[in-house]
Amino acid sequence: MIKLYKNFIFDMGNVLMDFSPDYITSRFTSNVEDIELLKKIIFSGDEWSRLDQGVITFDEVCTATKAKLPNRLHATCDKLFEEWHLHKLPNHEMTQLVKDLKARNYGIYLCSNAAARFYSYMDNYEVFKYFDDLTISADLKISKPNPEIYNHILDKHQLDPKTCLFIDDINANIVGANNVGIAGYHFNGNTKLFRAFLETIKVL
Repeated sequence: MIKLYKNFIFDMGNVLMDFSPDYITSRFTSNVEDIELLKKIIFSGDEWSRLDQGVITFDEVCTATKAKLPNRLHATCDKLFEEWHLHKLPNHEMTQLVKDLKARNYGIYLCSNAAARFYSYMDNYEVFKYFDDLTISADLKISKPNPEIYNHILDKHQLDPKTCLFIDDINANIVGANNVGIAGYHFNGNTKLFRAFLETIKVL
């Protein structure tokens, strides 16, 4: 089969590393009710998406979040906002897969809805050293699935969308990529299955 893809554009959360609000909040409290409350207020709130869009700071989000929480959880909230990123576990199988793609001279790019704090912890993850470029929503004030974020990557690196494959765990983001001519792979957490797909199309 002909190799269709020369460039691979990866999402970050639940692709390159685990992003589990349940796991993250459980690192800061063992109380089940508090875990559910923190998870709902922090990770399901509008402020979190605005943080990814780069239109609000962590301090502002923390202040707004504490206003919705009982006083007894304020210290926990502060600690969670300070350290939550330390509990995003790397997907080691995906790191190896990205390394293998890079060794074959494919273009490797990141397209993630992420806050600017990403740059403070990215060096903790081996996988990012294999990337040609990193695009996060906070820098552009644009989030997936807005087509502008995909077009930014295509234009910046003069990529033909027909040569690109976008890998994400959220179908709506894949549809956004499809809308600018980029094919998508809906990643379900099974890295072996993704590797088998790449082997089938003779990429690996």
